[in-house]
Amino acid sequence: MRSSQATLAAVALATVLALVAACGDGQSGGAVGESEPAGTSGQPTSAQPTGTSGQPTDASGRPTGGSSTPPLSSVPPPTISPPTGPPTAPSDPKPTDWIAGRITRGGSGPCYGLETDDGVQYAMYSTDGITLQVGAIVRARVEPLRLFIYCGPGQHVHMLKVEIVG
Repeated sequence: MRSSQATLAAVALATVLALVAACGDGQSGGAVGESEPAGTSGQPTSAQPTGTSGQPTDASGRPTGGSSTPPLSSVPPPTISPPTGPPTAPSDPKPTDWIAGRITRGGSGPCYGLETDDGVQYAMYSTDGITLQVGAIVRARVEPLRLFIYCGPGQHVHMLKVEIVG
């Protein structure tokens, strides 16, 4: 019984010493509150120079042995280059199936004219029998016109839905 307690105590002591040695950085490894023994300055006793990480270094400051990667403090942070020009596409593209503008050709259909604020003209076709007044501001959901119908100047589209805005 006594020998098993002694063995257990020896294993515990060896584990603690191994942890202390593994956590040490080559400097005085005492616990918090302990003072350094007289005559020591906290410097490693190795004859090789050491870097900021406590690892031995060569004359150029590179670590010798151990890890081949330099410490993060010696690597410059990544930089972002300035943009080379404006973006080619908008970051928040508009939906392509909705257009808004002022009615330029109205009536009860089936052909209507619409001009956007950008000056783009649309020739809209719809058989829903909607009456639109010239000058009304609308928002319309459209798709490409698959019929061969001429509804006037502009891009020919099929009007699926229209909302009068003003």
